[in-house]
Amino acid sequence: MSPRHTPSLLGPLARARFQRAGVLTSLALVIAAGVVTPSAAAAQAVSERPTASPYTGKDCKPSKPHKPRAAGEMYGGKDKCRGATGATGPKGATGATGQKGATGATGATGQKGATGATGATGSNGRPGQDGATGATGATGATGATGAPGPCTEIDASQDSNNFELRAALTPPVMGGPARAYAGIRDLTTAVPGPYRWTDLSTHPNYPQNACGISIAQHAQGMQVEGDLRIDVITTTGVIWQTTCQVVTSNRTLNCANNPWVQVNLQPTPGAVNGGVAP
Repeated sequence: MSPRHTPSLLGPLARARFQRAGVLTSLALVIAAGVVTPSAAAAQAVSERPTASPYTGKDCKPSKPHKPRAAGEMYGGKDKCRGATGATGPKGATGATGQKGATGATGATGQKGATGATGATGSNGRPGQDGATGATGATGATGATGAPGPCTEIDASQDSNNFELRAALTPPVMGGPARAYAGIRDLTTAVPGPYRWTDLSTHPNYPQNACGISIAQHAQGMQVEGDLRIDVITTTGVIWQTTCQVVTSNRTLNCANNPWVQVNLQPTPGAVNGGVAP
């Protein structure tokens, strides 16, 4: 004998409403927990509604009691007497958007990267234009007077057809004074003869600072001792003189060892037919 089952006090329509209320309660709990969004939870609730059908089969006659679906499922059974599917409920309202969270703290600065390779050298630029010419600078001060250069000079005289005379002052040798020379050349031959020189700087009183020279002789036919005169002037303006004799027989000079003497008078600034004694 099968046990008696107590019929459910709720009809099919009441049971369906009760089930929807339970689904909505679960949906509210899921949304509150933040598991799903309100729209997703609503869609899930609609999909989980029972799809009951009207009473069918012999076990679902009104005169035969049956177990409610909830009780049947509790004991592992199935409710064969499901009611008709209810209308789909309206979509739930969209939940409020949550507030934006606070911006997180700025992260620590990363390490500096390695230095990149040196780039290729660029091409040379075009030459620039020439700048404007600068102004002329001021004239510099006059430099100090340099040391006097070597004194050199030559002079000539010819009062005879038989010979001609020369006087020469040459540069110093080995740091000594400029040297004075007297020369004569024979003109009686077809080809003039060579000059014959006599060094006068070896004579007594020769001035060590001689810097200019000249030569003079008496008129033709008066060749006597002392008829030839050679003068030099020094760097300080003093004039010195010595004499020689022309030997006409062989066209030579005889200067013996005649000394140098200062001429009387010496030139002086502002003089007119005058001068100063040596």
